[in-house]
Amino acid sequence: MKKVILALDVCNFKQAERLIKKTSPYIDIYKVGPILFIQSGKKIIKMIKENGKEVFLDLKFHDIPNTVKRSVESARDLGVFSLTVHSAGGEEMLEGAISVEKRPKIWAVSILTSQIVDLDEVIKKSKISKSCGLDGVISSPLEVKFIKKECGKEFSVVTPGIRFEKCYDDQKRVATPKVAIKNGADFIIIGRPVLESKDPVKVLKDIYKSIKI
Repeated sequence: MKKVILALDVCNFKQAERLIKKTSPYIDIYKVGPILFIQSGKKIIKMIKENGKEVFLDLKFHDIPNTVKRSVESARDLGVFSLTVHSAGGEEMLEGAISVEKRPKIWAVSILTSQIVDLDEVIKKSKISKSCGLDGVISSPLEVKFIKKECGKEFSVVTPGIRFEKCYDDQKRVATPKVAIKNGADFIIIGRPVLESKDPVKVLKDIYKSIKI
């Protein structure tokens, strides 16, 4: 699969559809977060899959174990490729999530990239997620090599917080696509640098050129 996951952080179905048509040669997985899912629901999932692409459903489930388990079952029935849960939900919740038969890949959010945190806390949450049987974690590109060292190369690390040379928005723990991939990221999630560009395709081409894959 291509390394870049494009975040469809747009306000409506039509915007998402136009973006997919423009970028589909460069993207295999599209991220659907709460803004678009609340607005478009099952319709957006169906449209992405009809275009031959996979869906990363980023709703960050964090609730009592039974509710999270049933949420994972619902996501599975939608046919999504992967989804997120919050590692802060605890071991019982994480184990409930992975107990679902024929489930999607489940990636736990370590700590949001909008926060400044201690590396040891990220590693702790990553190790708990692995011990509970999750497929990987969502964490900043700055922490990938440390997570891989502690949790093994087969444990996936998916990185948001992808920015170019300078960053003045709400993301704190950031790095370039090149740094993220060099550090061992399995996928990089990119949103605003593409969505806010006048030429999204050029940005994606430049990303792939920079990571040389």
